[in-house]
Order: sequence, then C-alpha cells, then structure tokens
Amino acid sequence: MDKDRITVLITGCGGAGSLGREIMKAFELSHHSYKIIATNSSPLSVGLFETSHSYLIPQANSSKYIQILLKICINEKVQILVPGTEQELEIITRNSTLFYKNNITVLSNPLRVIEICSDKYRLMKFLLSKGLSCPKTYLYDESDVEAINSFPVIIKPNLGSGSRNVYLAQDIDELVFFCKYIKKYGSEPIIQEYVPNIENEFTVGILYADKGKLSTSIAMKRILKGNLSTRQVMISPNSNEKFVISSGISQGLFDEFIEVREYALKIAELIDADGPVNIQCRKTDDKITVFEINPRFSGTVGARSLVGHNEPDILTRYKLFNEIPNTNNYRYGYVLKDFKEKFILESQISNLQNYV
Repeated sequence: MDKDRITVLITGCGGAGSLGREIMKAFELSHHSYKIIATNSSPLSVGLFETSHSYLIPQANSSKYIQILLKICINEKVQILVPGTEQELEIITRNSTLFYKNNITVLSNPLRVIEICSDKYRLMKFLLSKGLSCPKTYLYDESDVEAINSFPVIIKPNLGSGSRNVYLAQDIDELVFFCKYIKKYGSEPIIQEYVPNIENEFTVGILYADKGKLSTSIAMKRILKGNLSTRQVMISPNSNEKFVISSGISQGLFDEFIEVREYALKIAELIDADGPVNIQCRKTDDKITVFEINPRFSGTVGARSLVGHNEPDILTRYKLFNEIPNTNNYRYGYVLKDFKEKFILESQISNLQNYV
C-alpha cells in the first residue's frame, strides 16, 4: 500500500460549520498527501467545490444510498471512508462489514458506542452509575413536570447529538412549551439541569482505539460570546444572571488542560470507545460535569488540526499502517472562526457527477 498517497472519501461535505467540511480541512492541513473525494446530497454544498473529485448522492435514508456509496468507493479506489453527518454515520456503521470486505476502512466507532451516546438519557444514567458528575436528566412526562423546581433547565431531543432544537427554559410554562414543540415534530424531549460556569466550558477530542493502544486527547476552552459561538443567551429576570447555550461552532483557547483531558480519556475508556469521541463539559472549582458526548469527529476537528493535532490523519495512519504518534503535543493559543464566501458558476453545479 502506498503510504504517500491515500484516497479518502468524506460524506456530508456541506458549507461553513458542517462536520464533513471540517474533516476535509483537517485532511488538507495534513503533512501527508491525500486524494479527497467529497459527497453530498445537495448540489449547493460548498465542500463539493473544494476538490476536483465530487459526487452528488442520495440522502442516507434512501434504499440506494449504501450501494451507490460503495460503487463510488470501489471506482475511486477509496481506502478510508469518513462519515460527515450523524445520519450517514449510523447507516455506514451498520453496513461497515460491506466496506471492509472491499478493503475500505470506515473511521467510526462500533454501533454499540454510537447507540449509547446518541441516547442522552441512557448515557447520563450510565455515567452516573460510574460515579461521574452529570447534570440531572429527566424524560419528559407532562404529569411530573411540577416536581421540577430549579431553573433554568435545558430542553432537547433525547436521541441524536448536536445543538439543533436545544432550548433554555426559565419556568414551568417554557419547559412545557419547548417539550411539546419537540414532541410535535417527532422527537422525545428530555429535561436537563443547566450546568453553570460559562467561562469554563470545554470541548475535548479523544482518539481511543484497540483498548487504548491508540490514545490521544486535546482540549479547547470555548469562547461563548457572539452569534457564532452561542445558540441562546438569556438574562434571568430575577437574578440578572447570564445563561448561555453554546452552538455547534467552536472557537477558543487551546492549552494543556491536563485535568480535563484525563477526565475525558477516562470516559472514552468507560464507554469502550474504538474511534473518535468528542466530550463537552463545564468545569467548576470542585468538579467536571459532562453534558454531551458525540461518538464521532466533531466540528472542532479543523481547529485542532490547525494547532497541530490532526485527528483524521492520526486515525487514518493508525488504521492503515499501525502508526502511533510519539507525542501528544500541539501549539497553545486561540483559534478564532470566520466565514469565507465562494463564488460558484451554474455550469460547475451542472457538471457535478450525479448519482441522485
């Protein structure tokens, strides 16, 4: 196998902030050479125009999705397949054996890890059973909400991850409203204790494979200011205290943060991860409280690569060549985000290779 030119296919290569596009950035920043294949179901996806090898494919819920994706992988001699959306992560992982039979390595955790992390209520109960600090979490039951007397609380769908449909509720009326709203559109809501200390929110990237044979970590303290990094900001009418829900777009300070990184590695081991994991937590004087775990690469993967910790590259080299990085060093400093426009001709869109 040629170590100097690896062909990688990334799904879900959308626009600014999309996971697929951030994974693309990481491979582009690598010191190793990669041929990048990009796919998406929408022709108006910026990521498709960041490489000369792009395909329009059906959405992940299509009966044709896996066969078309496999066909592209075989035709392009793909060695590494990286899911770039949550929907594609699950369906690709369920069919990972099909890809492995064709010498295509999927960069994902086992399905059991994806399933426990995607069920937030189950995950919080599991972590609490292991003695870890987690926010109190309840399944929504309209008859029991009066028992909740500490606000604000977070309302969000139980299944899946990310910052979509996450809300702050300041009282019972808002709690019921947001829960009913989430239920109306087909999701089961959970109610979660709000974790304070917005000045110490961390996003931690873990690579944990083969029972710790590969084990790396990197932590960023998030800047929760401005429209880019925050989803919802609320000032309490009673205490004048500021409450913040972070968005899916991270910027902030990379530093050593040993305590936070070691805590996150412990969690990766507890959930028996075998791939990339992203852990979100807030730190107070006496504890670290975890409120979200994503069993995949995160949207911070591009920023991590910029400071010298390239998770997709590290995991690719480990899976293909059993390479393990000698050190866990990266540069300390701030990574700030911005948007960049791209002009695309109509003819470029019509020339996309279309499997939809």
